[in-house]
Amino acid sequence: MKKELLSTRTEEMAKTAENIAHDSEDLYERAALEEETLQIIVFRLSQEWYGVEIRKVKEVIRVTKITYLPSSPEYIAGIVSLRGNILSVTDLKRIFSLPHEEPTEKTRIIAVELGILETGLLVDEVIESIEVPLSKIEPSLLTLPSEGATYIEGQCKVDNKLIGLISVQKVLERGR
Repeated sequence: MKKELLSTRTEEMAKTAENIAHDSEDLYERAALEEETLQIIVFRLSQEWYGVEIRKVKEVIRVTKITYLPSSPEYIAGIVSLRGNILSVTDLKRIFSLPHEEPTEKTRIIAVELGILETGLLVDEVIESIEVPLSKIEPSLLTLPSEGATYIEGQCKVDNKLIGLISVQKVLERGR
């Protein structure tokens, strides 16, 4: 009787160990299947949706007084003071040839940086932060005007919104 009980116990332990090993294999397989994602801040310019990779965003700030800079390029709205540092403000609407609107309570500046370069992107409204699987990001449309298309590095569709992904590098290079 003791031998049978011991044999049964040994078999049960072997099955349990086998199940644990099998479950851990599934765990690793599931982890490998998880898709890489890109986290983006979604914002609105006029009636269009755009996004910028969150790793390049320093912060989002309310629009205060933007000081006009004489002789600056037309796409530079001016400068603002951000905790004692001067930040140029890029008007994306001018880059994309979108109609100008007066700032509202929802207007924001998205401070972006890449290396030592930084600027503020003037946007009508910051909507949300989302994660998009890399497989959902497509090349930008060929129908975009060539001037604006330079600044779009891809697009994705989320909740029936087509979101153009801004190339922070191209925006910053324009100012050089």
